[in-house]
Amino acid sequence: MKMSKLILAAAIAAASVSGAASAANLIQNGDFEIASGVNLNNYTVVGAGDGAIAYWTVGGNSVDIINNSYNAISGNSIDMLGSPGPGVLSQSFNAVVGATYTLSFDLTHNPNSHGAGMDVFVGGNHYAFDGSTPVTNYTFNFTATSGSQALVFSSVGGDGWSGAVLDNVSVTAAVPEPETYAMMLAGLGLVGVIARRRKAAK
Repeated sequence: MKMSKLILAAAIAAASVSGAASAANLIQNGDFEIASGVNLNNYTVVGAGDGAIAYWTVGGNSVDIINNSYNAISGNSIDMLGSPGPGVLSQSFNAVVGATYTLSFDLTHNPNSHGAGMDVFVGGNHYAFDGSTPVTNYTFNFTATSGSQALVFSSVGGDGWSGAVLDNVSVTAAVPEPETYAMMLAGLGLVGVIARRRKAAK
């Protein structure tokens, strides 16, 4: 009986630790709400090297912080094309080599743009996204290739100064599939069976 309780406690603890780890966003200021010089209900140009968007590095030419305008998703969002662009936005975060992580972000487009897109680079991979759609959440897994990972968003296409709009970026430890929990519980159950048999044999 004691062994069964121990196994159950271990399973609950493992699930809780995994759930807590997956909830922690490794990206700072992923919603872009920490920014200086924001022009409310309009846009603010942030040039390459300007530290106006906390924790993020702006490259290329520029990006625009848009606030409740130009199809901003929630509060501050980033028009990747800038004024003028193209713009690049990047941030590095700590990771465990070989571990799986989940990247999630919301993407849409400035209503004045056509053919707006965005390239994403992370975990040694390149992904291309169409930014010409209504607000869409993209979520996918990647494997960390080094202890310090760079997440890079780069503007593609668009018209003039209007491009893809980015918001709500997060990177979290990937949640194991249900099959993984099932295997873990089966393994713990097997340990319990072996322990009971040994006790009975004594």
